[in-house]
Formats: sequence, structure tokens, C-alpha cells
Amino acid sequence: MIELVRVLGAIAAAYLLGSFPAGYLLGRLAGVNVLEFGSGRTGGTNVLRSAGVLPAILTGVLDFGKGALAVWLAGVMAPDAYQALTQVLAGGAVILGHNYSIFLGLRGGAGVGTSLGALSMIHWPAALTLLLLLFVVIAATRYASVGSLSVATMMPVILLALAAARVLPAAYIGYGVLAWVIIIYSHWPNIQRLIAGTERRVGEKGKQQG
Repeated sequence: MIELVRVLGAIAAAYLLGSFPAGYLLGRLAGVNVLEFGSGRTGGTNVLRSAGVLPAILTGVLDFGKGALAVWLAGVMAPDAYQALTQVLAGGAVILGHNYSIFLGLRGGAGVGTSLGALSMIHWPAALTLLLLLFVVIAATRYASVGSLSVATMMPVILLALAAARVLPAAYIGYGVLAWVIIIYSHWPNIQRLIAGTERRVGEKGKQQG
């Protein structure tokens, strides 16, 4: 019973950490309500469009940090026998908290920065590799959503390869799958706009878009 409480406590803590609305608060400090601008999300890309470079960088750092903190805390709180499972579920919970913040009426970001932060506590070289992939794809395409979708798709692939090489327990593949499902769902409007040719590129400003 105590073990179950520790696991559930780690998951709840992860969701609450994810819900911390860093981008929204930094936007407010810059005099902008990011929920009413651009995509209406609280992630770094929309903060960049609405509030500028420095708030966007700070948003990215904080979003990454809360993902890392949530999974690290889960590793500390979890019973040894359930550490991997607890970290997998906490990783999913922190992304859900970021995307559907209890403090913003279940609004938030799209989860990529937070997912990479969570991954960094599972296998930091994999997180670094995907972070570099994110920047390369965005630089090449100027679509933040294409970079995000690339990262989401590669995450379970990398974790599967690491598990096959016996670098990580196979349970961590579950984190990659959870992250992929949540991020793809959150990016569904972006996918539709990419297909329609109406997706906004990085650096383009505009009013709120669906």
C-alpha cells in the first residue's frame, strides 16, 4: 500500500510540476497574454512570437527543467522495483500537465521541451541528440511543428534501440510511446495546417490561430 502511494504521489507531483505555466507567466511579465496570441499555447515558439527572444529562451529552459525535475523526483520517490514504471508514468504526467495545465483551465503548450527534459533523466545522450535534431529540423524548414513532430517520432525509436542494446530497461520504451501519443495529439491542428499549407513559420507573427 505504501509503495502504491509513493508511485501515485510521484505521478501527481509530476502533473503539478508540468502544470506550472512558465510561458504564460513570462508573457505576462512582458505585458502579453500568450493565450490570446498566435497558437494560444504557452510554449517557447508562441512566447517567441508574442513576447520576444529572452522570454522564449527562459520558457524553454523552465519547460525542460520541470520535465527533468518530475522524472528525477519520480526516481527518488519510487520503490526500487517500480522505478522504471514510475518514471515512465511521471514522464507522461508532466507532459500532460504542461499541455493541460490545471492553473490555466487545461490549456498549455505542446509538450516537446518538457518531454525532452523528462527524457534527460532517463538517458541524457538521447535527449541531447533529439534536442539537436529539433534545432536542425527547425533551421532547415522554419517550421517549429515539423521539428516537434520529428522529435516525437524519433523518441520511441531511440528508446527501443537503447532497450534492444540493453542500455535501458525495456519499460522505458513506454515513455517514448506515451510522449509520442500526447505530442501528436497536441499537434493535430498543426498537422492539418501543414497539409493545407497554412502553417506559420518561425518568425512570422499574427493573430490567434486555431
